[in-house]
Amino acid sequence: MKARIPDNRSWAEKRMEEIEKLMEHPLNADDAFSFRCKQCGGCCRDRIDILLSPFDICRMAKQLDIPPEEVIYNYGYVYIGKTSKIPLVSLKMRPDTNECPFLEKNRCKIHNGKPVACALFPLGRFAARDEDNDVKIAYILQPVDCGTKDEEHTVRQWMSSFNLEESEQFFFIWQDKAMQLSERMKKIIDDMPPRVQEMLINQITHFIYASYDIEKPIQPQLERNYLYTEQMLSSIERKIAELLL
Repeated sequence: MKARIPDNRSWAEKRMEEIEKLMEHPLNADDAFSFRCKQCGGCCRDRIDILLSPFDICRMAKQLDIPPEEVIYNYGYVYIGKTSKIPLVSLKMRPDTNECPFLEKNRCKIHNGKPVACALFPLGRFAARDEDNDVKIAYILQPVDCGTKDEEHTVRQWMSSFNLEESEQFFFIWQDKAMQLSERMKKIIDDMPPRVQEMLINQITHFIYASYDIEKPIQPQLERNYLYTEQMLSSIERKIAELLL
């Protein structure tokens, strides 16, 4: 599964700067916000910031009745996170229109299996470690100029309306694993030859994002796949240590 890296991520970097400012004042589950979707399809166009978690990929795979690896190959691109140094999978827009491949007449063709980031919109969700090194999840109201503000919801109500309660527990575990993986990757990946680096990224992408039976619970499979990834990294770290002796 070869990594495919987009040519220009300046728009996403600018958007991340905006979101990081909002993260300084997060929303709690019972905080209210005003928004009503007018189904204009605006949030489904010109997006290179829709990151897909293993949970998203498996939901999409089940909805489309295809293997997770096929979801990644057909609808995503893989790249190394600039800061995290781990493989990330982003939803790939149509090259001719720059629209989501699942957008049809301003409706989502995989509505019941859409990525959580899309279902949450206009909310955003993030995780960070607190002073005790525990992972905490919080929400933000993204800066949007679509829809109207004549309906009020709490974060909890919005989550419930899209059946996203299960996704929060998975997100908690996924973020914790991703942070652990990031700390290890930062120590080794930049010193690797390009060919070895590519092989490692492809292996991690396979274990973490693609190796799932979509008919079985995803969470225990993530735990298993992360263990495989840890074992592989431990072997690499031992070899690096031997070379430095």
